[in-house]
Amino acid sequence: MKPAAAIHPPRSLAGEALNLLAWHMPDLVAYHHHPDEWWFAPLDDNLPLLRLNRTGLDMLKAMNGHTTVGTLVDHYGTKICGPDGQPGSWHLERWATPNYSLCYFGTDPPGGHRHKAKWDILLQQVREGWSGQEGFEGEEHLEEFHHHELAHSEEDDRHFDLIETTVSHLFREPSDALSGLTYGRLLMRQLRRLGWFNPKPKVLLEIGGGLGYLAQELGKDLLPFEKQGITYVSIDITHPFLTLQVTRAKAGGWQVSGTRANAESLPLADQSVDLVIDNENMADMTPVQLSRKELSSGVGDTGQHQEALDWIRRLRLPIEHDPPESVIFNLGPIRFGAAITTRLSQRIRQQP
Repeated sequence: MKPAAAIHPPRSLAGEALNLLAWHMPDLVAYHHHPDEWWFAPLDDNLPLLRLNRTGLDMLKAMNGHTTVGTLVDHYGTKICGPDGQPGSWHLERWATPNYSLCYFGTDPPGGHRHKAKWDILLQQVREGWSGQEGFEGEEHLEEFHHHELAHSEEDDRHFDLIETTVSHLFREPSDALSGLTYGRLLMRQLRRLGWFNPKPKVLLEIGGGLGYLAQELGKDLLPFEKQGITYVSIDITHPFLTLQVTRAKAGGWQVSGTRANAESLPLADQSVDLVIDNENMADMTPVQLSRKELSSGVGDTGQHQEALDWIRRLRLPIEHDPPESVIFNLGPIRFGAAITTRLSQRIRQQP
């Protein structure tokens, strides 16, 4: 884990600060704990889980870029916004500090270069930068990006703490929100409850396993004899991630093999896989930017664009009579779905 962040004093809600506009973080992980209690987890898992009641939830939703801090103070400042009894003013003084990073106060939306930007623009630029722009169609951009981020990170977790945070990474350590379990251990219990380990799979395939915590935690919830006869296969497009995945899978007690490959064209034999785990990475697969001309004519400017158009036609996806100048088509997930279908064993096909 990273060392604790420096404590920042609460913000002063006076003077010009009251005229600033408020935006809430767009990518919060939310957990409805009780009828009148919600927990919110910011992107950086070293930040606290925030507990809000319905009034606090309403205040959070009111931070839409059109509401001033002064308006929020007037409406919610004296109202109790959380189960711990703090009034709205207490939350407003702290939520926009680095220790919470739940919202942003300013005259304009947060912006700047991706590595110095606030959270929302940072995420937008990362995602939109992969959405079919020139140089971002294909797998090379993703591995290059991951290599760059790992090379410029003080530790391997930093990349997923700040750039590609997933639910499984956020809850890689035991959490009260998951009844004291990690995401991986809770997932394994659900897989067992649903019957995927009766009989147990011979080949368990994980696609794009990040830093390997999921494999590690899945294994911890099984006894050694339960893992006997199972091969855990990790496939990832980025070699440094694959190394971590294999290391942590072994720590979880798995017999593991790792292969660097693109999940859109799996290097596996047909009917060779019994259980597939693909956890929050389809957004990283190949997008293509199709022009209005291509959509209207059905003829792609490149082989990859033609493949996308062929899939649109094969799946009978509707195209507007007057399409926009360009659209982003997520070709990668379609390829992956087609590839994995032929690799699944009869057992997985028959599973209810």
